Amino acid sequence: MKHRSNTFTLITGASTGLGRELAFECASRHMNLILVSLPGEDLPQLCEKIRVDYQVAVYCYEIDLTRRNAPYELFGWISENFSVSIIINNAGMGGTMPFEQSPIQFIENVIQLNVRAVSILTRLLIPMLKQYKNAYILNVASMAALYPLPYKSVYPASKAFIYHLSRGLHEELRQDSIRVCVLNPGPIMTNSEVVSRIIKQGFIARMGLLPTRRIARIAISSMLKNKSVIIPGFFNKVYFLVVRLIPSYIMLPILSMRLRKEYA
Repeated sequence: MKHRSNTFTLITGASTGLGRELAFECASRHMNLILVSLPGEDLPQLCEKIRVDYQVAVYCYEIDLTRRNAPYELFGWISENFSVSIIINNAGMGGTMPFEQSPIQFIENVIQLNVRAVSILTRLLIPMLKQYKNAYILNVASMAALYPLPYKSVYPASKAFIYHLSRGLHEELRQDSIRVCVLNPGPIMTNSEVVSRIIKQGFIARMGLLPTRRIARIAISSMLKNKSVIIPGFFNKVYFLVVRLIPSYIMLPILSMRLRKEYA
């Protein structure tokens, strides 16, 4: 299974939600795909569907990226078989609960997946990306990266890391023809349970709610246009500007009240 004559787009967290829609969007643009997700999430079936519907090469790799050696194992498999010109670091996890009630293993998993796996996998693949005249890294952060969030404390901290990592790499790698972009989606209409939680947060949260397919389309189109910071939706763009102007002593109590409703 050697496929070095064609280039591939790597998407992590590809089996559900935004990752799944990113896979469909890339396939519709005739990109060959390497899709990565946890075992047991029907990834092989998704790969076959995309292969049949879009007539592109698609390969899947099931792995838990919270495991310490997982990024190295994934990289080893990729480097032996494929040439990657686009990385989409989409895999991530979070949750809403008081920090003191968060299981230690949950905190470790968030950091391992949202911070460590993204950093290590990107670092390992950069030499491969440098072989191409046009290569891309798209990291999925969040609007939550812009401000501390009570009851979600570790998640926004991890996404702030992704945001700053991406902005730094954008400057470091621009001379190497590698475009680094960071996607900051707001609330996403992934399933009824997620939408229900967002509705509990009130009017402001609902204003930023967008369908997953639309976010994926905006993300890939903006990436290919070399936009370094991607914020889908008019309301989210306004929010991005507003939160930079409001002092934290005003903003944090408002956010705390909204997120306490979701937790309750």
